[in-house]
Amino acid sequence: MKKLIASVMAVMIMSIGFAGCNNDPLSKQNVEANATTAPTEATNATEDQPAKDKTYKETVDGITELFVDEGYMTIEKDNANVTEMDASIIGAKEGKRYTTSYNNAEVVIEIYSFDMTDEKLKETAEQTIKSVKEEGKFRIFQLDPVTAYLTDSDKFLLVYTDRSNPAEDSDNYKRMQEVIETFKAFPAVK
Repeated sequence: MKKLIASVMAVMIMSIGFAGCNNDPLSKQNVEANATTAPTEATNATEDQPAKDKTYKETVDGITELFVDEGYMTIEKDNANVTEMDASIIGAKEGKRYTTSYNNAEVVIEIYSFDMTDEKLKETAEQTIKSVKEEGKFRIFQLDPVTAYLTDSDKFLLVYTDRSNPAEDSDNYKRMQEVIETFKAFPAVK
């Protein structure tokens, strides 16, 4: 019963979030019509080991753990704020969306991983990576371009959206830049 309630709550929260953001085409919920997706488990931070002393796995969950340890986001116990994305649309192997907040502004963090050995995804992945490197954005279908960032290794992609559209001199903008710089350096961050 608890799982059913948690699933219903997750769907309601995602529906509310999508209502204000033009429905994200990467969400498996939108790609696979009428299919519900159960959020996958994300790694939560351990409180006894500081982020600087940890080594993080080179995975989406590894970056998630780093971001939780750095205080950039939190993962709810029932993973209600985590959505598994259809990453194949951009040529990625895996992708997750995390909804969090900073200074009372909703923040959406999407993290994707590429596997260039996967021949089915390689061509699309190369196009996405090239677009982000050249323009700082990628496009899905005929929708508006999405601003994105790559790690220095090009293995991971980040989409960071602060719904408050922060001014460059604001704390939210400074936080966004900090998250992006931490992400770009991954996995060198220890």
